[in-house]
Amino acid sequence: MIPLLSLAIIITPISNKMAWKITRFWKKTALALFGVKVKIEYKEAPSQLGKGGIIVGLNQQSLLDPTAGYSAWNYHVRSIWNIEYALIPFLGWTSFILGWVIIRQNPKQSKSQINKASKHAKNGGLVFLSIEGQRSIDGNLCPYKKGPVVLAIQSQATIHPLYISGSRECLPPGEWKIRPGVITLHFLPPIQTRGLTYQDRNILLEKVRAIGEREHELWRQKKN
Repeated sequence: MIPLLSLAIIITPISNKMAWKITRFWKKTALALFGVKVKIEYKEAPSQLGKGGIIVGLNQQSLLDPTAGYSAWNYHVRSIWNIEYALIPFLGWTSFILGWVIIRQNPKQSKSQINKASKHAKNGGLVFLSIEGQRSIDGNLCPYKKGPVVLAIQSQATIHPLYISGSRECLPPGEWKIRPGVITLHFLPPIQTRGLTYQDRNILLEKVRAIGEREHELWRQKKN
């Protein structure tokens, strides 16, 4: 598995597209070896992602969340990663392939990377961000950050709300043993941001939060 990641890292400067395909294949294979299956459900047509936008993760339940997402998406999706994660050997190094790495202690560099992500979405690309910003320890939704909605408004890009279920059961917080199971990516109806301004950020955040709470409650009811 490590040789595949090494190959992806080496190829990145030559062909980011090919490096993406190798990384995606690695993630799919790694999950399959642990008996983890990934499914995608769309409230609307799958083509909703074809025009680009911001994929906003409504919940963050497990370290497997981004791995499951990138293994299943047919589109080239990029993201924003913290330098702490990017420095993890091999696994973190692939973040340079999948998006933009942010150094928190360098505001100028962080702003530059966010502007790149905004431009990418504005030009029809897909950007993935978790709106919680951290994994939930107790299974409840964490407070939502304004970053993803501000990025969507800045780029006037469509928001694609995404709720992930099943990942916590496959790899709970604090554990490193992956269990067999099914992870489902639930894509909900897209939210348009065209015409919205920075002053609309709180209203948009409340709308996204309401969707997240509704889906989280539906998942809990289904489990019980």
